[in-house]
Amino acid sequence: MGARFPFPSFPRGWFVIGFPEDVAPGQVKTLRYFGQDIVVFRTESGVLSAVDKTCPHLGAHLGGGHVKGECLRCPFHDWGFRPDGVCVDVPYAPKIPPKAAVKTWHIREQNGVILAWYCPRGEAPTYEVPVLEEEGWTGNKTVRWVVRSHPQEVAENTVDCSHLGPVHHVGRTDVLSVEQEGHFMRVVLHMEASGAPIDMPDEFNDVELDVKLYGIGHIVSSTTVLTSDMRTRQRIYPTPIDEDTIAIFGVSNIKMMPDEDYTREIEDIFYKAFLVDFPKDFPIWENKAYLDKPMLAGGDGPIGRYRRWCRQFYDYPEAAAAQPTAAAAPAAAAPTTALAKLKGWLRTLAQAPAANSNGAGNNGHNNNDGGLDAHLIDLGPRKPRPAAAAVGKFASVGDYFETLERRFNPAAAGDLQAVIQWVLTGDKACAYFAEIKDGNVQRVAGTHPAPTITIEMSADDYLLMINGELNGARAFSTGRGRLRGPVRLAMKMQRLFPLDAAV
Repeated sequence: MGARFPFPSFPRGWFVIGFPEDVAPGQVKTLRYFGQDIVVFRTESGVLSAVDKTCPHLGAHLGGGHVKGECLRCPFHDWGFRPDGVCVDVPYAPKIPPKAAVKTWHIREQNGVILAWYCPRGEAPTYEVPVLEEEGWTGNKTVRWVVRSHPQEVAENTVDCSHLGPVHHVGRTDVLSVEQEGHFMRVVLHMEASGAPIDMPDEFNDVELDVKLYGIGHIVSSTTVLTSDMRTRQRIYPTPIDEDTIAIFGVSNIKMMPDEDYTREIEDIFYKAFLVDFPKDFPIWENKAYLDKPMLAGGDGPIGRYRRWCRQFYDYPEAAAAQPTAAAAPAAAAPTTALAKLKGWLRTLAQAPAANSNGAGNNGHNNNDGGLDAHLIDLGPRKPRPAAAAVGKFASVGDYFETLERRFNPAAAGDLQAVIQWVLTGDKACAYFAEIKDGNVQRVAGTHPAPTITIEMSADDYLLMINGELNGARAFSTGRGRLRGPVRLAMKMQRLFPLDAAV
């Protein structure tokens, strides 16, 4: 490897080299990964193959060839190679040389990506990655970035708990569990996440983040927003291009909700948040030094443990003998709540050696798991969030609408031109719309022929929601309410019509 990273080779494992739609039937592409050219082609029947660039005949670059039927044809002498690399046609020769073949790569089309197995010694795959559940999830929204960094740095970011506040504006983060076995590592976190990335800067959500690593190049991050009962899944695939540059393939999905229109809008919001929030690390990665022996502190996260786990994927002399084993299970049955799980880990760690407060002996080469698990020390009780300004309670939805015009905030509206409509059902059924235009609002009883957004739910549930007794996002994600129109406008309503103390 280069001078910037002290690793003896590119890491072995499964890495993403593209998306299936990138290579159409009959197409040939040259991709640059692991410091070399990889020629990828798809036969006319749709079979995908990846081969080394060099034709075994006279060394032509096969990336300049073309597909004919089920073969890749060399641009120099038109030799034909099957997807398995075997030469099956030499147009001008009566007999094919018996060993004529081009080296192939182990590839998989799985989970909406193209996976290639890399091993510096050319050995066959030693593990597989799981097929992810697709039923009940939205389709893949994808992205590809190019960054000056290394795959190990990207995966390390998922266990670096203490960067989440300064870089991603996350509140307190607690490590609930860490486990590893062979090529697999899993870290479960509980955090207080700001709603800023999804246009709700005044909101904080309780979030559980379940990060699964299948080798260094395969990260599956499942997020459950406990506050609103939403589930999202982001996959991050860092792949080496050369010694100092990587491609990062990103895939985003969310769990389907009862309302398809609402699902599509929320999917778009989370995908755009992914595109904005994840790259905040890029300038840091591109300019940081990799410290082989970092000075870690309690609360950093399981960085040392992660780095020891990573060593198995390189050609270090001890790699074969240093395969990590599964973490010991807690003596008690696994707790069911996030807080209970955290307390269970803290009880276990109370019996472990104390972590050195200045980080000495807590680096990537320390073999003492007690010291490396300093991230699980008791950080004390959670500090209460700042108390929200006192707001009145509405006695009825009628009170809410009667005070709507008085509570309207022109500054929050800006240049917004919209019609917000409410259709409330049940014993206290009613319908209103508010037309916002030129910094003013007018409330009207009844329905509008062309509203910008319509909120539909029972009057009883709406009263609970405006009084803070029912989470709005949870109401819509579980089907207790329905939105017709832009979700981002619904998110803005609390600022448009603040619930002041004089209700």
